[in-house]
Amino acid sequence: MATVRITGAGDVLGWPDREQRIAVYTTTATVVAIIGSFITAAVTLYAAATGPRMRVLRTHPQKGPEFRRNWMSILSATLVVSGLCLLAVVLDTTEHDPRGVHWLAEGAVALGVARAVRLMWLFGKVIIGNDLDLGDTRDPASQPPVPVRQPGA
Repeated sequence: MATVRITGAGDVLGWPDREQRIAVYTTTATVVAIIGSFITAAVTLYAAATGPRMRVLRTHPQKGPEFRRNWMSILSATLVVSGLCLLAVVLDTTEHDPRGVHWLAEGAVALGVARAVRLMWLFGKVIIGNDLDLGDTRDPASQPPVPVRQPGA
């Protein structure tokens, strides 16, 4: 916002007319809500993981609560971003937005991008932990058969 005020350039949502801004707000709210469903799937994967690494992570006195706070932060941010974009739809009532409501949506988008990066990092950690745990458990059917000594041989 300071850069736009100083340079007079870069105000992306200040350029289009009201209808286009409303379309951006509603599309952003919809996309973020869909991403929220992916977050729910990621949390389900985390909760269903039963390997030793994931068990240690969940029960660790510092890392466990930190990991859970990260998940909750990401999930709550999706609700905030969607809510702010929907609020912008209600508050942006004029053609040129003299009150600067579009900044509300731009701030929400910035928050959403930051949380999306954190989501990808956390989801990657869960996948890696699950894969490593899965690699540690050996399927008896996939192991080579033990040679049996024949009598008299």
